[in-house]
Amino acid sequence: MFKRISRACLFVVTLSVSGCASVTPSALLKLAAMDPLSADPKVLAIAAVMPAALKLRTGDVVLDFSLQAPAPYGPVHETVLLEIVDGDKAPGVAASPSFEHIQQAGVAGKDVERLAAGLAKARAYRETGQRGGKGSISVTIKGGCRAGAVHDGPLTAAIYMRLKPGERFFPVTTAIDLRALLGNDAIAGFPACSNM
Repeated sequence: MFKRISRACLFVVTLSVSGCASVTPSALLKLAAMDPLSADPKVLAIAAVMPAALKLRTGDVVLDFSLQAPAPYGPVHETVLLEIVDGDKAPGVAASPSFEHIQQAGVAGKDVERLAAGLAKARAYRETGQRGGKGSISVTIKGGCRAGAVHDGPLTAAIYMRLKPGERFFPVTTAIDLRALLGNDAIAGFPACSNM
């Protein structure tokens, strides 16, 4: 249950189908100390530093929240396709404009209310002091597209997260070589962004 529904919560950032990225030690400390149920769906965001030739699209980043608890608190299962917003306005995130760009993924306005309602049920269940509930929050990046020619060599990406208003993004993963993680065939199989 989330520390009893908070810190025992699984909050994972995984990358694509074939493997997951290395979580930074500072992210482990931050995630272990946080209360995921206090996340504000309006500002919860993922920032990805991506190679210039690769982009994320709305729906490529998925947030999944689930709670197994007795009625009226559960069960809850919300899957939210995060909305992508291009731009360099991600405090705490830096990218080299010559070969990288920053993309943010956040909860779309139409999904804020249902995610907030699910989190509220989990908080209410935690307040009862009952034991035995289980919950998880995960964020998965599972797609992308090619915005230009993909050159040979490493294709480095990194993932950051923000949970609350006014908070800087904090690094969640170490630098990830997408080519080494996914393989050349998977990179070549990304569709062209112009065809989306």
